[in-house]
Amino acid sequence: MWPRVLFFVFIVLRTIHGRADFFGEKKETVYELLVTSVTSTDDVNFYIDDGLDGFPAFGFRPGSEVKQPYRLYLPEKLPAEFTLVAIFKPMSFRTSYLFAVLNPFETVVQLGIRISDGPGSNQNISLVYTNSDEHSHSEEVAKFTVPKLTKKWSKIVIKVSTTDVTLYLNCHEMARQRVTRIPQELVFDTASTLYMAQAGPHIQERYDVSQ
Repeated sequence: MWPRVLFFVFIVLRTIHGRADFFGEKKETVYELLVTSVTSTDDVNFYIDDGLDGFPAFGFRPGSEVKQPYRLYLPEKLPAEFTLVAIFKPMSFRTSYLFAVLNPFETVVQLGIRISDGPGSNQNISLVYTNSDEHSHSEEVAKFTVPKLTKKWSKIVIKVSTTDVTLYLNCHEMARQRVTRIPQELVFDTASTLYMAQAGPHIQERYDVSQ
């Protein structure tokens, strides 16, 4: 059975804390979402394969459901400035999420990276950021159009500041967008769930890819 997507090593959330240290530098905390969540799953449709430069990659076959309580891997409150890093290899144009933190009803994506069809042969990379107490649907706060990502390894970095969202693709800055996020610091519900390679059973956007 073919994988739906391969991830190389990790999806990382880096958060920047507001208080500077003695040298005037702000403290950075790293959360490895993929490694921590998949190592605690017994899903038979998840497996480990060869990835980029011979390092291990995590594969997701159709039917996989890798999910964990978000609070095991993420802070209760997301600070105003943070960075998301993902190295992945999707095998189709099908719209899906690399990861998603869903509200307790699993109807709203509070935080996630969404890959979707773009104009022509391009694809879109979106940052989804939603205050589920105020919105009944997922909010895309930034969307970037990039060349197709299918059947090759790509590294994306989404850097979020208090005023901008910047996308880097394979170490190149692709675009920067000014955004307004309310609230600036996102508070997750205590019963929220972290999904990998999809956004839960209700949103129905999963990868269906092959290697």
